[in-house]
Amino acid sequence: MIVLSTGQSPMTSWFNMQLDCPSSPPSYFCRGVSRNDGAQVLLRTIGNLPVKVILSGDWSAFADLRFKHPREVHVFDVAHVKDKIESKQKTESYFYLEAPSSNTDDTVVKQLSHFSPFLEGQFIDDINHTLNLHDPDTRSKSLTESLIRIEVDEEEKALSNTKYEYIKMNLTTAVNSLKNNITEDEFFLNDILCELLQQCIDENNLQAGRVLQSIIAAVGLDSHAFLGGYILRMLTHFQKFKEVNDVFNRLVEPGVFTWGVIISANVKLGDNQRAIALYRCMLEAEVRPDGHVFVEVLKACMDRDTLSHTQQVHANIIEYGLEHDIFIGSSLVRLYVDLGTFQDVATTFCRLPTHNTVTWSTLMSGCILLNEGNKVPDIFKLMQQYGTEPDEGTMVCLIAAASDTEDTEQGRQVHNHILLCGLLINPYVGNALVDMYCKCSCIEDAHSVFDNLSTRDVVTWSSLISGYANHGCIQKAFHLLDQMKEEGVEPNEVTYMNILTACCLSQEGRFIHEYLILHGLVINVQVGTALLDMYIRCGCISDAFNIFASLSQRNKITWTTMISGLFEFGLFGDAFNLLDTMQDQDQETELSEACSLSFLKACSLQGRVEHAWQLHSKIICSGLSSLITVGNALINIYVTCESNEDACIMLQRMPDRDVVSWTTILGMYACNDSPPLEGIEIFEQMKHDGLQPNSITYGYVLKLMSRMSALDQARKIHASIVKGGSELMDIVVANALLDVYAKCGRLKDAFLTFQRLNKKSLSNWTSLLMGCAQEKNYLLALEVFKSMLSSGVEPDGVVFLCLLLSCKSVRDGCQLLKSMRDQYSIFITQEHQNAMLEILGHAGHLNEAEDLLECNPVGCNIIGWTSLLHSCKLHVNVIIAHRCFKNITKVDPKVSAAYVLMSSVYAHAGMIHSAEELEATRKQHIGCKKPGHAFIEVDNRVHEFVVGDTFHPKSFDIYAKLEALNQEMKKGGYRIRSDLVLGAIPTDMKEESLCGHSEKLAIAFGLINLPDGATIRVSKNLRMCGDCHNMSKFISKVEKREIYVSDTYVTHHFQNGFCSCDDYTYQIFKHDLFYR
Repeated sequence: MIVLSTGQSPMTSWFNMQLDCPSSPPSYFCRGVSRNDGAQVLLRTIGNLPVKVILSGDWSAFADLRFKHPREVHVFDVAHVKDKIESKQKTESYFYLEAPSSNTDDTVVKQLSHFSPFLEGQFIDDINHTLNLHDPDTRSKSLTESLIRIEVDEEEKALSNTKYEYIKMNLTTAVNSLKNNITEDEFFLNDILCELLQQCIDENNLQAGRVLQSIIAAVGLDSHAFLGGYILRMLTHFQKFKEVNDVFNRLVEPGVFTWGVIISANVKLGDNQRAIALYRCMLEAEVRPDGHVFVEVLKACMDRDTLSHTQQVHANIIEYGLEHDIFIGSSLVRLYVDLGTFQDVATTFCRLPTHNTVTWSTLMSGCILLNEGNKVPDIFKLMQQYGTEPDEGTMVCLIAAASDTEDTEQGRQVHNHILLCGLLINPYVGNALVDMYCKCSCIEDAHSVFDNLSTRDVVTWSSLISGYANHGCIQKAFHLLDQMKEEGVEPNEVTYMNILTACCLSQEGRFIHEYLILHGLVINVQVGTALLDMYIRCGCISDAFNIFASLSQRNKITWTTMISGLFEFGLFGDAFNLLDTMQDQDQETELSEACSLSFLKACSLQGRVEHAWQLHSKIICSGLSSLITVGNALINIYVTCESNEDACIMLQRMPDRDVVSWTTILGMYACNDSPPLEGIEIFEQMKHDGLQPNSITYGYVLKLMSRMSALDQARKIHASIVKGGSELMDIVVANALLDVYAKCGRLKDAFLTFQRLNKKSLSNWTSLLMGCAQEKNYLLALEVFKSMLSSGVEPDGVVFLCLLLSCKSVRDGCQLLKSMRDQYSIFITQEHQNAMLEILGHAGHLNEAEDLLECNPVGCNIIGWTSLLHSCKLHVNVIIAHRCFKNITKVDPKVSAAYVLMSSVYAHAGMIHSAEELEATRKQHIGCKKPGHAFIEVDNRVHEFVVGDTFHPKSFDIYAKLEALNQEMKKGGYRIRSDLVLGAIPTDMKEESLCGHSEKLAIAFGLINLPDGATIRVSKNLRMCGDCHNMSKFISKVEKREIYVSDTYVTHHFQNGFCSCDDYTYQIFKHDLFYR
């Protein structure tokens, strides 16, 4: 073991005591040695052997020494060696540095913990002023008094004295002297050159450095690896980046120090790709990276597009045993924060051997950046439990977290903690407090903090001004602006931009614009861009264009804002012309990823597919269509424009697809009338690609399942969600599960899922109420509503809409409307009126329903008039039906449902000729009706049927089963509702037409393929007709089956010849067999 000490201390005494009977006596023990010169002589004495070091106290000496001696050096914690010595284990050769300032054993160990980034092999990039830490007298003692048990020959003493003479000289003088007296001792010359190159860096003297560089070339040392490292450091310091790589290429067998310097230089140059390439070359050259190299490589990874590079470097760090290095670990934490992977942030942080204030603060700031600000208070409590003292930086993180979550109470607690602990409220903390109170809508508290600050800079003023502007106090904001100028603080672009961003009225915006002109302020590109953005948000597109035209300079943000505004206002011709001008004018303003995303988002607001095609072609020409983000935006715009085919083509052409790409397409199938089976195929393809669905993906897939009543497949999805752990936490997933179980007639499963939720939000309660409405179960919905109120959740308009949809009684419906208006102060919307219209219509109060529609202040309500028309069909009221029909067709003459319902009213009233005429008109001017589709799940596979379907493999068996059921029903007195089929065709053909309805085909298929007594679940995309409804009741009784049919209106539960809807939506004829 080699021990070098700078003075007597308790740690040195402890070593002395242990060395009385050591298991392995030390090779050398030195005390009172100068930290720089003595250490260098010692290393030269022991030759080229690898050195293992115990480091204590002043670490800078060893770090500087590390740069001067390109040998393999490993650093160990003092506790590591203590354990070995106390346990009488054989110790290897160690090199121990101790500072005289160490007073106790605990202090030394604490210092070691504090500087632990350097204890695992990590050395700082640039040790400035190291040589100036010690006065000349200390240096001179290094050869005569410091070394004990080391024999130094006279020649080495002479060389050291010569070196001392060079160090005493002025830098320029020393360089010139060296130039004229070059020694033949290469080792000594290297040492002097390293010292002088470092002085060139310290004194910012490039001229002297150039002379030294020429000396090195003249004596043929320009290929010397370690000396070349110092040249690289000097060139990097003076930002001569172009020369750095040329110098490196001339070096022979560079060591780890030199590799670290060249990698660091390329990172500072901004060429992160080359930095990573050099790192790979270093590994191929079998040079072992140290901590300094890894820190620089991690900096380079921050500019990479994917996580794979970082994970590879992280794996190398683990391979070389440096994972627990606190400095490397801190760099990894910061990198994972930038990459947005919170799990990796938390894992890396937990693996650090020790945590200081900086690492805790880094973790907190990472939580804020990753939208996990709610975790910061818990992290702070943990930090206190570990005994780490917070500083001003920690307080800023806590304040920022409160600001991010808009948690006023937390912000006040942090403020009080700062005051109680006596922490200094410097401008940094004060600015954070002002900003936090402004964002938490506590503008008076913000002003109070502002008034108590001793120093207020432009950031402080800008934060308070922005706070008043955001709260609509524009005049107060301008008063503060004038006061700011009076106190000698000049506003910057951010000050004005904050005010402009807060404006939402054109009058306020114009006032600011006039203020800027009145005070003679130059409207630069940043302020000008904020001005035109403000005018666009206020709806003044012409004013925005005038600002744009007046700007002498425009950057990419200016062009993007203006063109996006034109797209938003539907001025596509102007937008595309300006886009062409932007691309032609300057290479710097060519179409970029950010511009493309902005234009696509703005264009999607208009929903015009031809403009999407035009924009797509420009993106292809710019070579951006292969980017995942741009591809996803293109898919989204095609989905918005209802161009499903283009969206699917775009998905297939994308070279790389992420979960967003697939989820957007799934949303298209789930939310439109697109075939749900195709949506399920898309989901299977996504899983085949190895992508993990997110909560939104699961929400769309479950919606597709509910459209098909695919209960078994929905349960499989539910199991996957439970494994992923999002069932009890994610609102979207929970609501989708409640919906699918309700649509499949499994309201009990919906209630069980609801009870399992950790936290029941208003949205969850609403989904459960909607399930009750799906079964028209008002009593159950009322019980759920009462439970919701008792749990402290306040209802909103959607809750009352669910209650109205589940209600059948006029009295109950009126009471609900009165309650929501008088008791809960909820505005009655058109949706509430339509729900009440349906209740009135089915109860036969057609005149009252018509009066309610005519008093509607919103305007023509097509949905409401269609609902009343349906009620007229039930009660065969031709006069009111005709008025409903006229009101609908006056607004939209191509509403197919209006023609179908009106024809049915004529037919039920015996006006067959009028019905057939209207039906002929519909076919001539509108075309075919929306085809009916029905779905049934058998053996985990969903089968789809369309009206009159003959393409199913078992069509023959299905129609044979239906014919047998028809014959059996006729024997029982059942009459087929042939009156529902219009047209001058024979009765048997009408009966045959009704036999081919999609839900009948699906039910017959279920009877054939499902076991006896098994429940049949069918879903349909249209409202179930009266004949199918009656037949389903008959089948449930004859076949002794439970049958669920979920249509667009309600979920019907047929059992023993009855339906759960009590025939609420169907016309009742006294000659029907199942009249109740």
